[in-house]
Amino acid sequence: MEQNRKGVWWKTLLIVVFCGAMDIAIHALQKTDLAPGAPSYFRSHGLFVPAVLVWELLAFSLFAGIFLLIEARLPGKEWQKGFLYGLSFGAMYQIGMFECSLLLHTKVINEFLTGLSDFFPILLMGILLGIFTAHRDTTQEKRTHGLSILIVAFFYLAGRYFSYAFLHINSAYRSEPLGTFVWTLCMGLWVGVIYWMLQPGVKGKSVLSRSLYFILVIYGPNWIMNHLFMLTVYEVSADLIVRVISDLVFAALGVFVSSEVLKEKQHLKTEVI
Repeated sequence: MEQNRKGVWWKTLLIVVFCGAMDIAIHALQKTDLAPGAPSYFRSHGLFVPAVLVWELLAFSLFAGIFLLIEARLPGKEWQKGFLYGLSFGAMYQIGMFECSLLLHTKVINEFLTGLSDFFPILLMGILLGIFTAHRDTTQEKRTHGLSILIVAFFYLAGRYFSYAFLHINSAYRSEPLGTFVWTLCMGLWVGVIYWMLQPGVKGKSVLSRSLYFILVIYGPNWIMNHLFMLTVYEVSADLIVRVISDLVFAALGVFVSSEVLKEKQHLKTEVI
């Protein structure tokens, strides 16, 4: 078994390079016009392409590294682990793109196609990582109750509306209330799905430590890299930082409350039995 895993790192590097190149190629073929906005430092100084290449390398390397860190505790066959991991964050990028339509007034179809350009390389990367780098399923970890999805979604939704109303992050919740609600709810539900699918990979002896592990090690780095891409395209403000921190704080609260509620639910069930 150990001998079979000696080549994990070079396999991972090849997968990162291959899927990153695919992501860039698909975006290049798509040729979607950028929405109006103050250009980033990189675009203004002719460094857009190098900046994108650096972002791709960092984002995809981080994505792969997190998988290697948690995959041994994920249930299922090797390809299933990779598929669910890739699906988790591929769909996160896909859903996240629709917010640009609300904020930048771009066409929904453009954001859908842009999201697909990220979704497929990320999904493929997850599958390849699973096939070529994952351990065989030896874990006894079970996924948490599906109710956790709704609890996490509720806190994400509440946190976003707190940020819209009181932290005044850039949003369309007044000009396009229905679209904003639908997007925020869908994003919150998907964060809950990510937690449900990847929760067995979480480390920690206490509810607090496990909640922080999910946010700071699994979900948070991928969500941060998703937003950092904006730095390569537009001039951004502190709004980006406030937005990301708020999302992570309320998602962490959702995971924490979900874990406490379901732990109590399991405790009561055990008492009844």
